[in-house]
Amino acid sequence: MNKTQYKIRLANENDAQAVHDIYGAYVPLDYITFTLDNPDVEYYRQKIILTLEDYPFLIAENNLGEVLGYVYGSRLRPHDAYQWNVEWTIVLSPDAPKRQGIASALYREFANILVKQGYRYIYGVLVDTNEVSFAFHKSLGFEEVGHFANAGFKLGAWRGITWMVKEIGTFANEPQTPLKLSQVLHPD
Repeated sequence: MNKTQYKIRLANENDAQAVHDIYGAYVPLDYITFTLDNPDVEYYRQKIILTLEDYPFLIAENNLGEVLGYVYGSRLRPHDAYQWNVEWTIVLSPDAPKRQGIASALYREFANILVKQGYRYIYGVLVDTNEVSFAFHKSLGFEEVGHFANAGFKLGAWRGITWMVKEIGTFANEPQTPLKLSQVLHPD
């Protein structure tokens, strides 16, 4: 079996179409996402730009430049006391080669950047019927911390969500404000 060659890089606005298309493949499924309608490409272009102000948005691509998957972070909650927490989203293309370590590589690079920024926890919110995602999160060391039954209605049925968390940082009584992404990637 040949191992797929791929690299992890920072996203840019030119990746919006690929991100749109990959996510759009999952929108019709009830066990992956609660999104009912895939936003347009401009939405994803803006999402990439805005995300990169504070959080990593990473792309995995093969040697032909085809996007295999992506990962990005977002604010967990709007209150300042939550600023050391990141909610993550990771999505692989349905066509991405399986069991090649792509998702794990995206996670490792994502978590390494977050640690440098000063974040403490990564949270994942999973549709509770997404067994593949549960297994993946557990393999990375995430722990289940909450379940909300019947949290969303999609495709004629109520579905629950499960929150998972992984500690990635160290703790101090008064931590520093997390660094902007640019301060970690281009420290001047």
